[in-house]
Amino acid sequence: MAIACVSIPNFALRVEILQRPELDGQPLALRSAETQRPVIVDCTPEAIEQGVRPGMLPREALAMCPHVLTVMPNPARDSAVFEDVIAKLEDLSPAVEPDETGLCYIDLTGLDRHLGPPEQVARTLIQAVPPILRPRVGIAPDKFTALVAANSADPGMFQVVFRQDVKRFLKGMPVSVLPVSYDMIRRLEQLGLDHLGDLGKLPLSAVQARFGPEGRDAWRMIHGQDDRPVMPRKQGTIISEEITLPAPATSREAFMIGLKQLVIRAFTREELRSRNIRQALVRARIEGGGSWEQTLTLKEPAGRDRLIEILGHRLAAVELPGALESLQIELVGFTAEQARQESLLSARPKQLQAIMDAVRQLKQRYGTSPIYRIVEVEPWSRIPERRRALISFDP
Repeated sequence: MAIACVSIPNFALRVEILQRPELDGQPLALRSAETQRPVIVDCTPEAIEQGVRPGMLPREALAMCPHVLTVMPNPARDSAVFEDVIAKLEDLSPAVEPDETGLCYIDLTGLDRHLGPPEQVARTLIQAVPPILRPRVGIAPDKFTALVAANSADPGMFQVVFRQDVKRFLKGMPVSVLPVSYDMIRRLEQLGLDHLGDLGKLPLSAVQARFGPEGRDAWRMIHGQDDRPVMPRKQGTIISEEITLPAPATSREAFMIGLKQLVIRAFTREELRSRNIRQALVRARIEGGGSWEQTLTLKEPAGRDRLIEILGHRLAAVELPGALESLQIELVGFTAEQARQESLLSARPKQLQAIMDAVRQLKQRYGTSPIYRIVEVEPWSRIPERRRALISFDP
């Protein structure tokens, strides 16, 4: 089995260059969407050479590089470009997994007859992406090695790592390439384990004892034992509604009224009749060509009225980057589930008293309370069975 990784570093900035090719080669910095205290979240190699770093304030970046151009985020435009890239990759393979914006994994199993040897496959994948986005491709037996191979390739180039070369290829890479927490990376560097080869020399038992499941997974990746499969995205039904405002609006009231109308309109569709949803994507187009979007994943399925209530709470403090021209909502994750499990301890006083009386009657009838509650015993334990215990609920 072979897996390809298509990586487009600095994706949002490369999309800006795709729209404005004259900016190619200039120092660019992407600022965060916050309006109160924005920071730099990404920057091109040209900006890094001038001392600009993620986490800086825009004025600090400008002090380091007077010619740096600060780019406002435009998630709607970025999503449209990335969706186009995914669609072209899906024309080549039915198993394409978008991992994050600008990064995709492709399962190449059984495609050698159609696409040819790995080198030819890599060239085909690169040609599926606009050259100005500077895509990089890595092909390897597993996802982790393919990712490292892609990110270590030059822009517009590819790197193929065969199974017998995986350990030799990975051992010289810095531990920062591991998909683990920042805390683990810092601890590894403090221990003098700067490269993957240093960590790979240690026995698995020692690494797992020191770093837990995260260390075990990292050790297996270093030894080419990453068995994570490529998970193609599910092509589920999406309900989308959009409204164009009669005039650009800046008030939160207009924002919420527009959202409420979109939700009401969406739930009149036949696909949502007597059904709830689990996720909503809210997208706004801003005056001047900008955009804003936010995904809300619900803890419990919600219907029309509940979704309107949740949107009001979740987006109460949202700060839009400008006046609204249009609003769009996409609803996914349909379910026929109508009821929801309530917490026993969150019941109202009168309800709780009735529950307590019922539990006492059950205890009197059966001799012991048939109701149990979960309590923490050893929450720090690595053995799940020791973290919590069931004890009788005796009011």
